[in-house]
Amino acid sequence: MGRHAAASNRAAEEFERMVGPHLPALHAYVLRHTGGDETAAGRVLDETLSRAAREPRRAIGVRPWLLLTARAVLRGPERRPTMPTAAVVAAMHELAPADRELIVRTLYGGASLEDLAADRRVPVGRIRSDLFFAMRAIRDVLGRRGPE
Repeated sequence: MGRHAAASNRAAEEFERMVGPHLPALHAYVLRHTGGDETAAGRVLDETLSRAAREPRRAIGVRPWLLLTARAVLRGPERRPTMPTAAVVAAMHELAPADRELIVRTLYGGASLEDLAADRRVPVGRIRSDLFFAMRAIRDVLGRRGPE
């Protein structure tokens, strides 16, 4: 098993540990909002977990994060504003190089926080903090720019 595959398996296991305890409450919430339709609830749950798996989060506040993600799925794409790719790319160029590298390696490259910490020889907490501030910086840039 390669290094990337092992990191991917660790991330999947961590995601399952983090989300698993909240699945009954999430299922009940989605079922209530789909009028008891198990098929529709299953589709919403699948999409919710798919979106949640793509978005890095800490273990703190997992249930509210999952419920908000499910709410966005229930509301549908027509109510969720999307940011054009060109705007995101332009915003990335306004970031400090270290912030840009961190976002690209974690969100687009799939690097784990542990791998980045090992590469930089810093604690994982430092990487987590740096990523928080990098994400805040890009949100600020995107907020100033607005949709293009």
